[in-house]
Amino acid sequence: MSIGQLTVTVVEAEGLHDEDTVGKNDAYVELYLDKDYKQRTSTKSNSNSPVWDETLIFNVQEGQHTLHLHVYDEDIGDRDSVGSVKIDLRPVMEGAAFDQWVKLPAHFGLGSHGKVHVKMTYTVIWE
Repeated sequence: MSIGQLTVTVVEAEGLHDEDTVGKNDAYVELYLDKDYKQRTSTKSNSNSPVWDETLIFNVQEGQHTLHLHVYDEDIGDRDSVGSVKIDLRPVMEGAAFDQWVKLPAHFGLGSHGKVHVKMTYTVIWE
């Protein structure tokens, strides 16, 4: 049973690590609370600073407190990981506004693979 609704707007990204040897990333963002139900933005071609301004809605189940955000570079027949981050939803679920740039840590925590601008709101459906 869902206990709330999470509205996530993926606004844009900046400084994405270039995964292509020729050209720039064909970037999209995949988000999920539960690995069985993933949503994604559209793919923005040839940009390391794409603008999506796309809104996705998730039904939140009891015990779901983490939003997984993963940026990929779409290639023919495959995809490359640009970076990922986990966002703690508890402050948002308690009513805090979320309008932040989240960093995509580089592998092993060395530097950054860019950042993504994310906005979120949470609506209680059942308590």
